[in-house]
Amino acid sequence: MKKKLLSLCLVLALALTAIGGTLAYFTDTTEAVKNEFTVGNVNIELEEPNWPGDIGNLMPGVDIPKDPTITVDGKSQDCYVFLKMDLNKYVSLINLMGVDAYKNKVDGLSGAYPGFIAFMNALAEDNDLREAVVNRWFQGINHNEWKIMNLDEIKEAVSGAEDGTNPKTLSVILGYIGSEDDTLSAGEKVTFMTGFGMPTTVTASMFDGEDAYKIDGVSKSDFNTDMATFKMNFTAYAIQAAEIAGIDVAYKALFSTTGA
Repeated sequence: MKKKLLSLCLVLALALTAIGGTLAYFTDTTEAVKNEFTVGNVNIELEEPNWPGDIGNLMPGVDIPKDPTITVDGKSQDCYVFLKMDLNKYVSLINLMGVDAYKNKVDGLSGAYPGFIAFMNALAEDNDLREAVVNRWFQGINHNEWKIMNLDEIKEAVSGAEDGTNPKTLSVILGYIGSEDDTLSAGEKVTFMTGFGMPTTVTASMFDGEDAYKIDGVSKSDFNTDMATFKMNFTAYAIQAAEIAGIDVAYKALFSTTGA
């Protein structure tokens, strides 16, 4: 009897073991959901197609072709573009521009040239005066297409110009606002200016003669000398238009990260 009971238990154990070996969880698998993303990019170029290279000396009445042109690459996303103009010897240049403007009563100016700071403040506050003065030296600028983005910083930077505490280089950052939404698309281009040069009204007397602006007998408008080369450099910048609401937001976003 005991042998039969033991045999029965072994048979049941083997049966349960066999059944347990064939048990499985219910499972299922779907087809993969494929998400493909094309990574965007912003790509621009800055060229001066008509720049002649070695121009020699600047002289009144001689305009030098200078045409900084920003081109958006054909595969680039829409973008906001900016142009930074770096000028050295800018105090002397602005003084000479001012002496010439007052001497020739540009845009209703009259009397004696008031000095660098007063003249710069006048240019900053009066768009018509700024355009009239600038257009005598810089050719081909469409002022309606460009906005001075760092005007407040410029006014602060030049506040110590006459006592020698101003920076040696002045940077003017211009934002392009010439399209309906202030942006450029793939393949589009824009040219900031076409040339630079002294107007024919500039005379030797304005540099260091009786018409020059002087402090303690020293001319502050004699920028075209051998003591240092006058330099005007341009750098272009761009930032995506998507998710950025306007040129002012774009300027803050771009230049807070580049540190330019």
